[in-house]
Amino acid sequence: MRVLVAGSTGYLGSHIVKELKARGHYVRALVRDPARLEPIRAAVDEMFTADATDREALAGCCDGVDVVVSAVGLVGKAGKQTCWDVDFGANRNLLEEAGRAGVGKFVYISVVRAPALEKLQLVRAKRAFEEELRNSRMAHTILLPNGYFSDFDEYLDMARKGRVYVFGDGSLRINPIAGADVAAATVDALTLDADEIELGGPEVLTHEQIARDAFDALNVPPRITHIPVWIVTFGLVLMRLLTPLRMHGVIEFPMTVLTHDVISPPVGERRLADHYRQEAKAN
Repeated sequence: MRVLVAGSTGYLGSHIVKELKARGHYVRALVRDPARLEPIRAAVDEMFTADATDREALAGCCDGVDVVVSAVGLVGKAGKQTCWDVDFGANRNLLEEAGRAGVGKFVYISVVRAPALEKLQLVRAKRAFEEELRNSRMAHTILLPNGYFSDFDEYLDMARKGRVYVFGDGSLRINPIAGADVAAATVDALTLDADEIELGGPEVLTHEQIARDAFDALNVPPRITHIPVWIVTFGLVLMRLLTPLRMHGVIEFPMTVLTHDVISPPVGERRLADHYRQEAKAN
């Protein structure tokens, strides 16, 4: 198949590009900055340069494409744009261009469903686009992955500095998933007849265990400090009052994930402890 990958230079997008090429698909990468594509350039057949928030700049990006895969989103990225500009607006622009070009299917990577997250602006923007996609006439699949391994590299970074900070008593749970496992599910979705697929890693871990796994990977004794959840809750209230959406909108999502149980159906194969050991050896 000929596949356009939007968000191709991000953590997940780069995994998707490599998985598509490994399975023999033709890859067209939509990029804002061509230089950022360099690490995966060998896996890309064609590049289209445009900012997806600019509807006119996208003209022609989907021509001759069978499937659009979008990993476009603002999670973890602060800038001048808001989640409504990117997570909703940019993806809606892509959907409209895909419809104009007669694309057969749109695969969208959204975020995990969890009660504590649904009120957040970033998640609301993503859900709004999911609704746009469902209301379109285009075949589609929406992927709902849990937190990525890369999101939890912060624990390893803290462990390298000698101490890991964990919210609450450390018993909150999550089953993060490797980007490569999400990429495999994304490529599978090109030919699946499924409205949505929830994706979690194979292990449900407490944040205390994640912290200990980080120290174990470095082969150093664990030093863990627990921070009361109420401090985070209060801090988020202040941020929402004192900062614009473009700032607090990207911070409140990871902080909410870290202070609630967030568990998805296990479908991945890779384990976070193994990821930490690989990262520890590489650095």
